[in-house]
Amino acid sequence: MTISDTHTLVGGGRTYTFNIGGGGCEKRVTRIPTEIIKGPIKIYGFGQDSTAILKTNTQLLLSLADGHGPSKEGKDISYKIHDYMLTSISETQSFILDKLRIGDYDYVKTIITEIFANVNDIILNSDDITSKYYMGGTTLTILHKIIDSIDGTLYSLSYNIGDSPYFKINSNASLIEELSENQNCDNIKCVEEYYNHCLKKGVSPSPIILGRFNKPNNFKTPWMGDEYIEPYKYEIIDGKYKITQNTQIMKRFYEGAPTSLKKNTLYNGGPQSIRGKQANIIGLENGLFPMENFGSTINADVQNIHSFGDRKSVINNHILCVPFISINKIDDHNYDFIGSDGPIDCLSNEDILTMFKEKPSRNMDDFLDLVRNTIDLKASNGGFTLSPFNNVPTWGD
Repeated sequence: MTISDTHTLVGGGRTYTFNIGGGGCEKRVTRIPTEIIKGPIKIYGFGQDSTAILKTNTQLLLSLADGHGPSKEGKDISYKIHDYMLTSISETQSFILDKLRIGDYDYVKTIITEIFANVNDIILNSDDITSKYYMGGTTLTILHKIIDSIDGTLYSLSYNIGDSPYFKINSNASLIEELSENQNCDNIKCVEEYYNHCLKKGVSPSPIILGRFNKPNNFKTPWMGDEYIEPYKYEIIDGKYKITQNTQIMKRFYEGAPTSLKKNTLYNGGPQSIRGKQANIIGLENGLFPMENFGSTINADVQNIHSFGDRKSVINNHILCVPFISINKIDDHNYDFIGSDGPIDCLSNEDILTMFKEKPSRNMDDFLDLVRNTIDLKASNGGFTLSPFNNVPTWGD
C-alpha cells in the first residue's frame, strides 16, 4: 500500500501544488501501514518507522521518524513524536514567518532548536507512556513548507535529528543536494561537537568504537588484540576538543585483516551500507584508510549522537538532541525526497537521480512502485535480503 496526498498553498498571487507520496515496510511483516489520525495530523506506521503529514492553509509539514531500541519503546516514541513536533512547529508558524521575512534565519534556528529540546524533555520526563521507558528513542526528519501570504514567497525548511536524510532534486533530475546532516559516529564533525558538549558539561565523553564487531565478549578482530578499535584521536587545543582520524590504527586494521575479509568487506567499501561503499573505495585508492561505513557506535552502544528519548544513552553517554536546520527560498519546481536509513542505505545519488528522471512520465502510484522496486533490487544485489515468504525487506523498517 502506498501513501498518496496533495496540498495547495496560495498567497500573494502565487500558487504552489504539492503531490505527496510515500511507502515503507515493517521488516519481515508487511508493507501496509498502520494509520493513526491525531486531529489534523495523519500518521502512517511501519514497525518502528513512521511518517506523518500536517496541512494548513499556509503551511505543509512532512515528517519521518526512525525508532530504535526495544520494539515497543522505539515504536511508541516514533509514533508520538509526530504529534508533539508537528503541532509545536505549526503553532509557531507566524512567528517563524516574521523572522524569515527579515532574513533573521539564526533566530528561526534558535526557535526550532528550543522546540526540539522542549519535546525531548516531554518524551523523557512528562509523557504518560514514554517517560517510564529506560531504553528506546527515535530520530526525526521534518520538511516544512511555509507560504508568505503577502508576497507569495515559498520557504522550505528542513530539520533533522539523527541520520534519516533529506534530498532536494532539481526539476530535470540532474542535480541532487543533501540538505540534512548525518548525525552519527561516521561524521567527524558531529563527533567533535559531542566531545565538546561533554567538555562543556564537565562530564567524560564516551569513546567512539569502530563497528559492532569489537566489543566486550564479542571481539572479532584478533589481529588487533582484545581492545576497542577507536577510529578517532582526541586532543584539547585552546580549551576545545579537536578530533582527527586515527590513521595509524585504521591502517593496521585494514592491512592486518585476513585476506577473505579484505576482499569481501574492507576493500569492498565497508559493511554498513551500499550507499557508503563507493566513497570508501575511492579513499582506499587514494591511500587513505576510511573509518566510515562500519556502523560505528558510542561506547559500543548507539550509532546516533543525537536522538529523541533514549534515556539510557542520555544517562550513560550524554547524547544530544540538537537539530540540523536548513532554510531555503523556493523559486521553481523541484522534488523533495526523504527516507530512513534503511532504504537510503541501498541507494547511491545516481540511483536516486535515475528514479526521478522517470517521474514526469509516471503518476504517483507508478512512481512509488518504481522507487520500491529499485530499493528492493539494489538491496538484493548488495546482499540485503527480502523475506522469501512475502517479499518484504528483512534488514530494517
